[in-house]
Amino acid sequence: MVSIRVLVLAAVAAAAGRAAGMFDGDSAVRQLTPANFDLVLERTSQPTFVKFYAPWCGHCQTLEPEYERAATRTHGIAKFYAVNCDEESNRGLCARYNVQGFPTLKVFTEKRTKRGSRRAVDYQGARKASAMAKHARSMLPSLSTKLGADGLDTFVTSSQLPKAVLLTERSKPGDLWRGVAAHFDRKVQLAHIVKPDEATLERLGVDKLPAIAVFPEHTDPSVAEIYTGDSKYLPLAKFIHATAIARKPVRQPKAQTSPVALDVQQVETQADLERLCISPAGNSPVPILCIIGVIALEPEFEESRAEHAQAVTVLESVLSGQRLRSPHAPTQPSSNSDDYDEIEGDNSADDSSEPSPPLRVAWVNALGTAGQQVRTMFGLSDDLPTAVAVSPRKHAAAPYRGAFTSADMLDWADQCYEGRGMRRIAGELIISGKPDAGHDEL
Repeated sequence: MVSIRVLVLAAVAAAAGRAAGMFDGDSAVRQLTPANFDLVLERTSQPTFVKFYAPWCGHCQTLEPEYERAATRTHGIAKFYAVNCDEESNRGLCARYNVQGFPTLKVFTEKRTKRGSRRAVDYQGARKASAMAKHARSMLPSLSTKLGADGLDTFVTSSQLPKAVLLTERSKPGDLWRGVAAHFDRKVQLAHIVKPDEATLERLGVDKLPAIAVFPEHTDPSVAEIYTGDSKYLPLAKFIHATAIARKPVRQPKAQTSPVALDVQQVETQADLERLCISPAGNSPVPILCIIGVIALEPEFEESRAEHAQAVTVLESVLSGQRLRSPHAPTQPSSNSDDYDEIEGDNSADDSSEPSPPLRVAWVNALGTAGQQVRTMFGLSDDLPTAVAVSPRKHAAAPYRGAFTSADMLDWADQCYEGRGMRRIAGELIISGKPDAGHDEL
């Protein structure tokens, strides 16, 4: 008969296992600590939920999936964070907000104190994803100014802040634009023009709506950068940040012209893997990211050689595009980053003085022993060619899912740099392959 003590210990272990996975991996909820709490909260005016919790709390574990769904549903218009009050270093922060039970939900509005801190109120609504998402939408501030066609120049020159103006046929801007306005509050002034006249469209060079005109210089309303891309939060916010705040051209990987030394090498043995990805020789730093393309090569067949060459060209373009990208912070679990990090990237140094983080790109023959082991180790698709991104520093990896094209692969590499989709690797990175000498046909 199983003793009560054993059952209790098993229950505690199970609860700890569930709690250990709370808001990590690909979570849409970011963990906060005293080191980043004020900075994160004060740099946005989007409605912001903060869940103060303890990992052992059953109600906290019940709330987790609903809280996750609410964060996902309101992406781009609200923020959802969490504070683990069981951590000794976080207890002062929990006391600061008078947390007396778990979970406690606080909502931070756009209203601020005289010192600039955001005001918090207790969330008293239903603890369901739909209710929390609805509440977040209801709190979304209206920070975009409605302009007439003749008010554009006056608005652009009204203050020293850069401006962004939505040109739309809708009677009022939707939640997406209001979310963008809240994101850039006090950094970029936003406005909207409903059904702009032909003269305004012609002057700005806009031939389809909706469009966004960004005016980086308040002294010159004739200079505008136009965005007509997808009506999605991240690409739109990245464009506004790049053109209005960073004031650097948006990277266009397909229009690349700068010559870059390309060195996509083959992994045939464990020594190759060590040299290229895990522990480079000499003074070479351990790469933040090592992308391994898995490509089938039968050298005796011309068609196979051509397909292999084409796949290697794609890998070369990824290496080239990543070396021309602006610097990013090292890969980290997405629970430690949020949209702000994706939009702004690493602003700790200027691009001209900070070298791009080390990246290695290699390939392995899918038909050889090493290739088969790599496919098994990372659970790669049978569709070839494919690839896996490995972060030796974080001991994490992400398999590639998608078309083996330069644009798609480069976007995936960007996501891996940001930690999205990366998972901890169980065990060591070991292959026992010997140099491939082709294979015999039956």
